[in-house]
Amino acid sequence: MNNTRSRPPHDTLHAALKAAFVLDARRLAVLTALVLAIVQARSVVLYTLKNHVALSGTRAVRYQRLLRFVRFTMPDGLYTAFVLKLLPPGDLWLILDRTNWKLGKSDVNILLLSATWKSFSFPLLWILLPHGGSSAQVDRNALLARFLALRGERKVAGVLADREFVGRDWFTLLDQNGIAPCIRLQAISKLNGVPVWACFRKLQKGEVRVWHSKAEVYGVKLRVLATKNAAGEMLYLAYQGFSGPNLRRYAMRWQCENLHAALKTRGFNLEDTGLMRATRLSTLLVAVSLAFVWSCLTGEFVAARQQVKRKKHGYAEISVFRLGLDTLQDLTTSQNSA
Repeated sequence: MNNTRSRPPHDTLHAALKAAFVLDARRLAVLTALVLAIVQARSVVLYTLKNHVALSGTRAVRYQRLLRFVRFTMPDGLYTAFVLKLLPPGDLWLILDRTNWKLGKSDVNILLLSATWKSFSFPLLWILLPHGGSSAQVDRNALLARFLALRGERKVAGVLADREFVGRDWFTLLDQNGIAPCIRLQAISKLNGVPVWACFRKLQKGEVRVWHSKAEVYGVKLRVLATKNAAGEMLYLAYQGFSGPNLRRYAMRWQCENLHAALKTRGFNLEDTGLMRATRLSTLLVAVSLAFVWSCLTGEFVAARQQVKRKKHGYAEISVFRLGLDTLQDLTTSQNSA
């Protein structure tokens, strides 16, 4: 899926999708054109994309084709299997999180499972929740069960998640499938029946304190640590293994925040969509996620072949996502003007 200047972006993308998405030729053509248009316009608004999408017909005809496409329910597993092949080999670390916004008075609430990748995470599977606010354990369990049925030979090492994602049924499902949690606990979560905050009193800023032995947390035996940052905020973490690696691993949960920013204000402006029905928004999410993954891989390809400037703190001046998105936008724009 990497792009080079020797091959048009459309051909590169269409060949990659054709090998993985078993779709009618017309639908595959629209999917390819839609992903390209999202990259070029940095928008998900179908009415805007009709002016960028490389499909035949008048603007009105192109718009109707896009509307018909998002009414199509993408076969479950095609997108997930495609992205899994693009991830580096080895055990997967998943991130469970939500992203939500208001559309008028209605809530758009997406429960998203992604896999760690460099400073971002790649979206794998999602559920559109029919309400605002936190997810229920039954939603998380259903999402994970779907993914486990689709993962093929890939092993899941563990799941990173914030304190919203706790509960006995959820922790039990992870334990039953041999998946290690690296999950932040609420202060009122119980450690051997005692609120975790009461087990880690008088913690100093910067201190990391590990409970002396495995403890029962939501019905599962786990290690637990607590630490306080410079701002005085407490972190209670349930995990398996050693404290140091898990603290560093939990910091990788921020990758999903970078993903959300890329899908929204720093990339494709997902919140601008007027789509409300779960099936239609889910189909659009496939196209947006493909645009995101393609941009990241292209950015990685370009960064490996040119010097990327770094700021004083050592981080790259531009992320691989933005580098890839800018590169693809330049290529699609020059191709359309040729």
